[in-house]
Amino acid sequence: MSTESDQADESSLDEPKLPLTVDSPIAWAEVLIDHAALSAFYKEHGVHCFDCCAAEAETFAEGAKVHEGGPYGGFDAQKIVDGLNELAKQHPVHESDLQPRSLLKRAIDLMFSGPKQ
Repeated sequence: MSTESDQADESSLDEPKLPLTVDSPIAWAEVLIDHAALSAFYKEHGVHCFDCCAAEAETFAEGAKVHEGGPYGGFDAQKIVDGLNELAKQHPVHESDLQPRSLLKRAIDLMFSGPKQ
């Protein structure tokens, strides 16, 4: 008999696919949507998920809940996901954007890179 946590573990093993749902890992957006378009979308909507290490494990629903009342404020996960699904149709990811990056590489990028444009 499977439990909810077993089902959550199984869903995290799924391949990134459209349409995104509020229960999709946030990182799937980076695999499916052009990075420049995704970064601009997040900036326009006040969402700080792009290239975030936590986004690899969090769903959109969890991210919205975690940031509720935080310094960046919460966001409506369903509205963001709906917008991302439309964005994915217009701006699919480019193969050149798909470069595996370790947690250490991300940390180094965060510590030694200037502000993101």
